[in-house]
Formats: sequence, structure tokens, C-alpha cells
Amino acid sequence: MSVNGVSFGSVVAVSGKHSKINKINNRLRPQAKMGNVIMKDVTDHYRHASSSGLMAQSAQQGNKVEIYITGKDVEKVKTRQSGWDTLDGILSNLSFYLHVDKMSVSAVVDKIFKV
Repeated sequence: MSVNGVSFGSVVAVSGKHSKINKINNRLRPQAKMGNVIMKDVTDHYRHASSSGLMAQSAQQGNKVEIYITGKDVEKVKTRQSGWDTLDGILSNLSFYLHVDKMSVSAVVDKIFKV
């Protein structure tokens, strides 16, 4: 018997060249229109951060940083539940981070939805 993974929701951070992130966004736009994903550009948040983390380093090198919120976490953001009502709150619920320049768009989209 095979059991597929169940995604209850996730917050995935992705960074890479602007052209790659734009391709990912174009692929996810229909899902966003249906309310299955929220896409947020957080590049400026990290570009000017005093942090030395991976996303800050990527933004400071000229890459774009985007977060994707999926599953039940979409509703938490839309209803502004406690801990989900600010950008910092959303980022504190980060599931994982991907630097995508060497990944295919399809592989990135699959990872975003198969957490």
C-alpha cells in the first residue's frame, strides 16, 4: 500500500537570479489565483538586513528572495492569526530554504508543494 505525503502547509524561501524566480512565479500564478499559494517578494527585507544568513547573503549579492506560503498556512496569513500577521512572524515559520539557480523550475515547484 502506498501513501502519498500530506502537506498541511509550509513557508518556503527561495532565492536565485531574478529571471529564475520570475519563471517560478509565472508557473505558480494560477495556484495563487486559486488561493493555494501566497507569493511574497522579501528581497528588500534581506538586502538591508544586518543578518549574515543565507537569504541575506543572497539578496546582498543581487539575487531575488521570494517566499511561498502553501496549504493551511495560506489561511493563517489571510486571517492574520497570531504569529502570522507580520512578515517577521511568517518568516519565523519558515519550513526550508532553496537556492534555485541550479534547479529546474519544475523541481522547485514540486518541492514547494511537497513539504
